[in-house]
Amino acid sequence: MRFKRLIISFVTVVLFSSSNIAAKDLTLNDCIELALQNRASIIAARGREAVAKAGKLSALGAFLPSVNASYNYSKGKETDIESPFTSVTEQDIGPSKAFTVSGNIWVLNVGNFFSLAQSKATAEAAHLDVLNSEQDLIYSVKLTYFAYLATIENIDVQEEAVKRSEEQLKLIQSRYDLGSASLSDVLKQKVLFGNDQLALLTASNSVVTAEASLAYTIGLDPNENHNFSKEYTENSYTGTIEDAVQFGLKHEPGYLSAMKGLSASKNAVRSRFSEYLPKISASGSVTRFTGTQAFPASFDYKSKTVRYGFNISWSIFDGFFRERNITTAKINRNNAMAQVAETKNFLSREIKTAYYDIVQQKKSKNIALANVEASTEDLKITQEKYNLGAATILDILNAQVSLKTAQVSFIKADFDLNLAVAKLENAMGKM
Repeated sequence: MRFKRLIISFVTVVLFSSSNIAAKDLTLNDCIELALQNRASIIAARGREAVAKAGKLSALGAFLPSVNASYNYSKGKETDIESPFTSVTEQDIGPSKAFTVSGNIWVLNVGNFFSLAQSKATAEAAHLDVLNSEQDLIYSVKLTYFAYLATIENIDVQEEAVKRSEEQLKLIQSRYDLGSASLSDVLKQKVLFGNDQLALLTASNSVVTAEASLAYTIGLDPNENHNFSKEYTENSYTGTIEDAVQFGLKHEPGYLSAMKGLSASKNAVRSRFSEYLPKISASGSVTRFTGTQAFPASFDYKSKTVRYGFNISWSIFDGFFRERNITTAKINRNNAMAQVAETKNFLSREIKTAYYDIVQQKKSKNIALANVEASTEDLKITQEKYNLGAATILDILNAQVSLKTAQVSFIKADFDLNLAVAKLENAMGKM
């Protein structure tokens, strides 16, 4: 009984822990980790990196000897023998057994050195491409996550607007019942109240859409329910634009990958030119034979054969295939050089754009905050004037709409600033 109670307690703890894990709100970092695990683009990029690493290993293997082993077994019968040396007309042949081990190694092949350098640069470029894909995905996750948070905060604003409109409607209705407000005031407030309720419904639907988009971005099923944390840390950048550009040129994986691609293409050109040079290889083999010698008389036979030597090959003329290969390699190198220059210019442009966007969004946020404070005070004053008969219902309605508009604008400015910082970090190569 005690053992059963222990089992039941253990299962209960496990189930409770699992439910807590399942109910855990996913933070921005959690979403990023899930995206890096689930998205097909990252899996494909890592696969290309694995292929590039295998190519590097293959290029390294060109410096090592190739070793082959073979085993041969044969047995047969020789018939219709006509010979002055024997009266035998038929005899068995074999069994014969031969085991051979042979090896070959390049002593001089300059092209192998350039091929190895090319494959190393290609593998490094593939690794940087993985980092670039991960960075782009992280940026996409941040975009969708911040968009989701903006819809959440917008609901709070819309709910506050609905409550405010409802309270105002009750106040005007009571004033109408006392004869100090007109029916027109009541109807106009009802219209605003209905519009605020509709805006709240629209905001709620936007949250559902934003949740689905975020779930898809991180590789989860959008049809399932997921809990996302509403907490986030405001990002900022305090460096200069020159600091940002220099950091990007040293760390942005897309630009660094282009540089490695250029290095690979330069080594490809050198490898093609090396085809004009002679190549030297050395070889050797050992064969052990065990069998039966059948002619002129049958007898057992064993031997060990050792061979070694070298080979020098030099292609004098190959129908201009080398020239074609060199031309192709040069074109690829020139394209890689142009790609590096274009990537560098694009990087500088993106950093510059994002940097000044941060400056603009900071000002926009400050203005939006001041507008919220002004609209809040304006609504308060207008409400007092209306109570004193110095303002109309239209003044109240306008003040309410202005406050809600200011609050929505502040939410947008707040998250636009975060997005601008995320865009700058993405352009700089910050993960």
